Amino acid sequence: MTVSNIIQFFKTEFKGDKIVWRILFFLSVISLVAVYGSISLIAIKGGENYTTSFLIKQALILIVGIAIAYFVHKINYVFIYKITNLLLLVSIVFMALTFSSAFGVDTNNAVRWIQLPGIGIRFQPSEFAKLALIIYVVKTLSVHQQNLHDPKKALYPILGVTAIISGMVLVSNFSTAVLIIITVFVLLILGRVPIVQLLKLMGIGVGVLLVMGVIIIKSPHVFKRGLTWQNRLVSFVPALTPYTSGYDASKDLISKVDNHQVNQAKIAIAEGGILGKGSGNSNQKYRLSQAYCDFIYAIIIEDYGLIGGVAIILLYLVLLFRAGVIVRKCDYTFPALLVIGLTFSLVFQAFVHMGVAVNLLPATGQPMPIVSHGASSLLTTSISFGIILGVSRKIDEDSKQKNKQENESDN
Repeated sequence: MTVSNIIQFFKTEFKGDKIVWRILFFLSVISLVAVYGSISLIAIKGGENYTTSFLIKQALILIVGIAIAYFVHKINYVFIYKITNLLLLVSIVFMALTFSSAFGVDTNNAVRWIQLPGIGIRFQPSEFAKLALIIYVVKTLSVHQQNLHDPKKALYPILGVTAIISGMVLVSNFSTAVLIIITVFVLLILGRVPIVQLLKLMGIGVGVLLVMGVIIIKSPHVFKRGLTWQNRLVSFVPALTPYTSGYDASKDLISKVDNHQVNQAKIAIAEGGILGKGSGNSNQKYRLSQAYCDFIYAIIIEDYGLIGGVAIILLYLVLLFRAGVIVRKCDYTFPALLVIGLTFSLVFQAFVHMGVAVNLLPATGQPMPIVSHGASSLLTTSISFGIILGVSRKIDEDSKQKNKQENESDN
């Protein structure tokens, strides 16, 4: 097969917004290179063979991710609309399984994973739940566009389901629960929910957040991971220490680990300079235990400098811009909100990851979509890319069909 044939194959088979496809490919390549340049601790602990298998695994996950995006982009978004409730139900069942001793996997005092007995496959159901919830919110808003003045039609059902999903996620993953709530609120704004309802909701949200903050500071044991949240909050804002209940920084292992991680990330960014040290030449990867996941952005800057860091930011911003282009072409509310909701979720998570790396936000453990190592996040993100591209493909095909019919009628 010649190069021209390969190019033609991609043009005919990979439909939809070409720039979004390129962003997916670029992020995948960056992921493989960045993960390769940040796994020295794995090489030291596991040896060369383990390092090779780790990279092969990452490459296979990326290939599977692109394949998933390809197959999903072939699906008509109308089908996704029809199976929304099923997706939501399945996601709730998966989340419920994390509370089961037979399926839940405890990692670092948090049960975020489920493992299928006898198979060995495990994944993080909160990623799938976040995707299913976005689709549900989008469907509900699109169905009730003419009844948004009545909160019983759209707002209350959305809030109820969001409370269930985010509440189940909150038990083990505070940051993901917050990301979910913020994404839903943005969708409510874009879905044209009346401003009065939004202001009331915002007031309630701020009140709940303040109450939770006080509880976390004063009585962290109320929540299973309350101490962890308190430790990270105090680590990020030391001025809160006098107001905490029984907090002892000298015995706070979590804060020490988080502080170490954040400090090493800041050193990595500072040493990267403008041009960076070159691929794989980072020194801080030896000191960051989660360099290939939670702090991969810091390693990218150390290796590729400010230029590399800005390039990553631009890729996500271009993705957000292309989502806007796709939305402007949409004739219906569901695909428009679906595209902007999924894109906002991806871009917002990416910027939260970057904010943690540069110490603008407390440690959260949020991966950078596509780039960070992690099968659950990467594969779910690939589904989101596939849905976005599927909407774009459908719009292009409908536009061509419409032009064809107009030309035939003119003749």
